[in-house]
Amino acid sequence: MSANWKAVKEDLDWSLNKMNDVKGRAELKEAFSKGDAKAISSANEAFKLGQRDNHKLANFLRCAHEDSNRLYNIGRKLINLKPV
Repeated sequence: MSANWKAVKEDLDWSLNKMNDVKGRAELKEAFSKGDAKAISSANEAFKLGQRDNHKLANFLRCAHEDSNRLYNIGRKLINLKPV
């Protein structure tokens, strides 16, 4: 199964910006704010805190495996930071 980039962007947008009191939001924003794509593992752990859907978690991991820099920059753009 291949990575679904549109879905991961929507899932990250929900986790970072939508709804109130999303568990792991602060940790996820902190991970994407580090300015180093190597922090994708921190983003992965933070994403797990707020996400209960195994399909969304699996897609996040597929995207990270396929292109961790692209995934990291998607997260940074969603919180209005420049790509690295």
